[in-house]
Amino acid sequence: MRIMMHGLQFWDDREARTPSGHMAMDEALLLGSDRPTIRFYRWSASAVTFGYAQKYWEVRVRAGGFPMIRRWTGGGVVFHGQDLTIAVAVPHGQELCRLKARLVYRKIHEAFLHSVKESLPGARLADSGDCRPGAACFEAPTMDDILVGGRKICGGALRRGKAGLLYQGSLHGTFSAPSLARSLFSHFETFKPNEEMLRHQSRLEREKYGTEAWNQMR
Repeated sequence: MRIMMHGLQFWDDREARTPSGHMAMDEALLLGSDRPTIRFYRWSASAVTFGYAQKYWEVRVRAGGFPMIRRWTGGGVVFHGQDLTIAVAVPHGQELCRLKARLVYRKIHEAFLHSVKESLPGARLADSGDCRPGAACFEAPTMDDILVGGRKICGGALRRGKAGLLYQGSLHGTFSAPSLARSLFSHFETFKPNEEMLRHQSRLEREKYGTEAWNQMR
């Protein structure tokens, strides 16, 4: 069943951005768009993102020297490089924003699962028996992550606020971005950020995500 995200916008972002630039773009997307938008992006070099509540110095031990950026969302430690990264920005007032966080997470992954099953028919959502504790996201499945053969291939994290909600997820494998977008809603329009949003992204990268004050706050 598709999520009712009326007016969905689709952005397959091929711009080469720094790790801090990617995180800044996701926040700018939520704060600057009045319609739900799904953004797909990739990494020009390996990097590590970690959840808002994680402790910087503990993550640094695991990061292996890769650039480290604190996310605006929660969750654990994610190693990026070969994954398809997904941001879903849903402005306040959409049906999805009225649901509890756990149900939002499940609905997004249920939707993605329909697309993933086109190439991986054995894919399924994780249940309580699959869950394991751990700081590294892809070594520690949680409820409703997407698994294939017991291996986690998709996980994510959420941020809720007055502007709406932001989902940031990571998907391992080769998948069609338009197909994943259509799993959320059958029709979408192509999105392109305006100059104001790009300026906001640049400011967030410079003043927030690219600073020690943000990344080492804990």
